[in-house]
Amino acid sequence: TSLALRIEATPDHAARLTQAGVRRLVLLAVPSPTAYVLDHLTAAEKLALAASPYPSAKALIEDARVAVADAVIARTAASVRTEEQFRLVRDAFSAAVVDELFQTVSLTSRILTLNRDVERAIRGENSMVLLAALGDVKAQLAGLIFPGFVSRTGITRLAHLPRYLRGALDRVTGLSDNPGRDRQRLTEYERAAALFRDAGGTVPLGADAAARLVTVRWLLEEFRISLFAQRLGTAEPVSIQRITKTLAGKDG
Repeated sequence: TSLALRIEATPDHAARLTQAGVRRLVLLAVPSPTAYVLDHLTAAEKLALAASPYPSAKALIEDARVAVADAVIARTAASVRTEEQFRLVRDAFSAAVVDELFQTVSLTSRILTLNRDVERAIRGENSMVLLAALGDVKAQLAGLIFPGFVSRTGITRLAHLPRYLRGALDRVTGLSDNPGRDRQRLTEYERAAALFRDAGGTVPLGADAAARLVTVRWLLEEFRISLFAQRLGTAEPVSIQRITKTLAGKDG
């Protein structure tokens, strides 16, 4: 219900916390439509949200409201340092929150439904030969769907999650056709993932992750698509070379 003001050691950390503080002020200044949105979800959406990693559907919708606030603030003002700038982002959020919250929750319900489909496909496989691949897919799901994933992923990137999950589903359903080929592709993916980890990257990302690590975290998901589900296409060019350059600060 309140904010604190304090001095930080570095400008970058201060900027991140200022951004979070502005978001908190915006959320406090605009009444939450969570109850309204919850009452007007479809039966299928309510069913999908009930199987989320959040403690309740209400908690998920509130987290989606945070994601909407971040998106509105980002596109409305480069920075918020004055009362006039704050009023601008507050009014923009107030005007957009209901429609964009419905869109975000609907997208999240599709993501959760696809996640459930992948989990079901994993349970349908019981060959010891496929254990490494299935374990990798489970780790992928855990890095995409977790408590707080909507706001931490952000609305822009959230739109890509259905493709990532369809890619995972394609991979699992085709595993038994050629497990050796999947093993070769997994080895290539693990090379890229090791570079990310060695540079300090984690999945999910830490709140203070450097920009290059954020870029590579999502390049790794695109790399998965390029290896295991080419038919879906990547959102941007991706390769081991590009990942290496980005981690070195030479690209992205």
